[in-house]
Amino acid sequence: MSKARWTGSLVASAVLLLTGAGAGAAVADTVPAATDGTAIGWRALGLAVSPEGNRAYVVAADRSGSRTPVVLRTVDTRTGAVVAELPLADDGTAGRPVVSQDGRRLYVLVSDRLVAVDTATATVLSRTPAPDQPRPDGWSTGGLTGLAVSPDGSKVYVDQDGPEAYGQGVRPGRVLVFGTPQGAFTASVPLRGHTVSAIALQPGGAGAYVSTDAGLEHLDTTAPVPTVLRTVARIGATKELTASPDGLHLYALGSQADAGTGYVVDTVNDTARPVFTFADGPVDLHYVAVSPDGGRVHVLKGGWTPQASVLSYDTATDTGVPGETLTGFGLDGVSAAAVAPGGHTLYLAGIRGDLSYLKTVRY
Repeated sequence: MSKARWTGSLVASAVLLLTGAGAGAAVADTVPAATDGTAIGWRALGLAVSPEGNRAYVVAADRSGSRTPVVLRTVDTRTGAVVAELPLADDGTAGRPVVSQDGRRLYVLVSDRLVAVDTATATVLSRTPAPDQPRPDGWSTGGLTGLAVSPDGSKVYVDQDGPEAYGQGVRPGRVLVFGTPQGAFTASVPLRGHTVSAIALQPGGAGAYVSTDAGLEHLDTTAPVPTVLRTVARIGATKELTASPDGLHLYALGSQADAGTGYVVDTVNDTARPVFTFADGPVDLHYVAVSPDGGRVHVLKGGWTPQASVLSYDTATDTGVPGETLTGFGLDGVSAAAVAPGGHTLYLAGIRGDLSYLKTVRY
């Protein structure tokens, strides 16, 4: 079996890491072997892997009558056994979890709350509602959409859409800053766009980029209260956004008519350009990520189908590397993915029949 030297690293963003080989590496088989998987609930909502790679954290929605309880299940990646189950909400929705770089804390958005979890004891430390959002009477608050943890773990950045009222318009969204020592939200950063999709931190945490319908907004995060420096470009980025390891580039997927396009942002000059064409037209693309050496960009294509695949693109030539495509996962659809630190193991959470499973793909 041929191999690719896929390596994983934690990037301080809510975006899922599908890391991969640098230029010149050997290619991976296009149909890797996959285990039968571990049952992890009705529907997997998000997935993260511990820095040591020995734990996978799956946020799942279960079914209980008309309710959908949200549960965090911890899976021992060595045995495939569920070693802890932690109820997060009796009913509701949740996003992708993010693990701090020291592995001690896990954060996840559950409905209108930021939930902090102690990973060592599998206990909830706090469920903090977002502070009230200024809005006219009768307007609804915006939903919480994404999060990122600073490299030192002292701050959690939370995206929030702007308030709106049917037939009356919308207002700009914001980024909330949660101080982990205080256990409370400490700052609010008004944005220019209404819809806030994703946030990616640069290595070191000196800057952040937030994807909104007004464009990609560049934040200075060096002060206690971040400020918006400028709007980079209206590239229509979706919830898929990630920074390169050196912080010099940012990768994003386009939306709507540009769904088949990948963009790169030069963070020195804050200029954007389309570079990768993943499809001729709109296509289901998720989980954009860049390899630790910056040599590859990876995306999950067709995640909601049995033909789901992980694509690889060379950042030096802006071309695809078909020989490094991974597929054949044995699921009806993939809703979450992550790579273990050190590579060679890909974790996928997806539907098969009436349940969802965490599958281990080794290559």
